[in-house]
Amino acid sequence: MKILLLWTLAIATLFGSIGEVTALKGESQLHRDTVVIEAAVGTAIEEQDLVQTSAYSKVQIIMDDETIITIGPKSEYLFERYDNSQSPEVNMHLKEGVFKIITGKIGKVAPHRFKIKTKSAVIGIRGTQFMASVSGDNEKIGCSKGALVVETEQTTFELPAGRMLVYENEVWTMYELDRSSFSSVLAATKSVKKEPLKELSERLPNIQESTVIQEQVTDGEHGGAF
Repeated sequence: MKILLLWTLAIATLFGSIGEVTALKGESQLHRDTVVIEAAVGTAIEEQDLVQTSAYSKVQIIMDDETIITIGPKSEYLFERYDNSQSPEVNMHLKEGVFKIITGKIGKVAPHRFKIKTKSAVIGIRGTQFMASVSGDNEKIGCSKGALVVETEQTTFELPAGRMLVYENEVWTMYELDRSSFSSVLAATKSVKKEPLKELSERLPNIQESTVIQEQVTDGEHGGAF
């Protein structure tokens, strides 16, 4: 009976998972219903999980479609909806803090169904790499590759690579991308010699050994370890 119960729980966890924590610096928690889970490398992510990071912390999550999400310090990030079926759909919500995303398969096959909300905008993608930050009533959205469509209450912005939107005093303004504005989370994956989790590499063969975050203090040519 005990073996059967453990097997049932394992199956439920497997099918409930939509992604996995693949790198962690500092402390991060998952709020799942009424349960609080201390995040660790290998922790599964499920729909409706709220990821919360502490000061000076970062967490990297790789979704089942190989979307890579880096969540920076003092952040709250909600995985509202994630469907990686034949009719994929992604809805996520940055409540506070900062993140960067490198989109995966869903961003390629159904970019119009990949949305991320902030307090004052909805970010739509076109197969891209982008980041955003929310701090009180101020927000920043930057695009480093590809393009974004940013919907606000006032208007819709086309945001190309190398540009950023800043929301201050209830006004959105477009500027040249300032990477230092997102320095706490600018990161990308890079192949390393460390062997990744065996289960992750089997499930996401295209990720291979790209499971360690590298800081991107410039355009990604040089970086220090996560």
